[in-house]
Amino acid sequence: MKQKFHIFLISLLFLLSSCGGHSPGNPVQREKMDKKAITQLTADLIKLPPAEGNVPSPSVEEEAHLIASALINQTRETNKEFKMSGGPKWHNFMITMGFRKKGRCYDWVPELLKALPPKPMQYYERYWGGSFESMGRENNAVIITKRGASLKDGIAYDAWRGVGQPFWRIVGKDIYPWEIRFSEAEILRGEAHVTPRFK
Repeated sequence: MKQKFHIFLISLLFLLSSCGGHSPGNPVQREKMDKKAITQLTADLIKLPPAEGNVPSPSVEEEAHLIASALINQTRETNKEFKMSGGPKWHNFMITMGFRKKGRCYDWVPELLKALPPKPMQYYERYWGGSFESMGRENNAVIITKRGASLKDGIAYDAWRGVGQPFWRIVGKDIYPWEIRFSEAEILRGEAHVTPRFK
C-alpha cells in the first residue's frame, strides 16, 4: 500500500510539474512573444522618471533596448537549464524534492545580471533587489532605474515570479517591498552573492 502511494505521489508530481507553465510550445511562437516583450520592456524603461535635475536624452532608447533584449534573451536561455513550470513556489518544492536542481529566485538574479554590460551604463543603473529577507519568504530580482533615480521609480525584473518567462513590475507599485541588496558597484566588483538557505 505504501509503495502504491509513493508511485501515485511521484506520478502526481510529474503531472503537475508538466502543466501550468507559461512557455509557448513552438520556437516561432516563443520568438514572437519575446520580441513583443522586448518592445514593451524597452518602452517601460524609457518611461521611467530620471533623477531630479537630469535632462532626458533621445539616445536613452538605445540603452533601454539593450537592457530589455539582454534580460529577456537571458531569461529564455537560463530557463533551458532551470525548466520552470507550475508556478514559482511549486518549482521551489520540486527543487526541495530533488526533481529540479536550480531556479529559486536567488539563482535567477546572477544569471540575469551577467547578461548586462560589465561596466556602468550611461542612462541606467542596475541593482540586486531583495524583499522580505528576514521573514522567511524572501524574493530577489534585478532592479533597473534611470541612473541616480529613486529605487521606487525603477523596474523589478523577476523571471522567478514569471515562471521562467519575462515578468516585471514598477517597484513602487509591486506587492514586494523592494530594497537594495547589492549596489551596482558591488555587482560589477563581483561581490554580489547570496548563500542559499536551502540545498
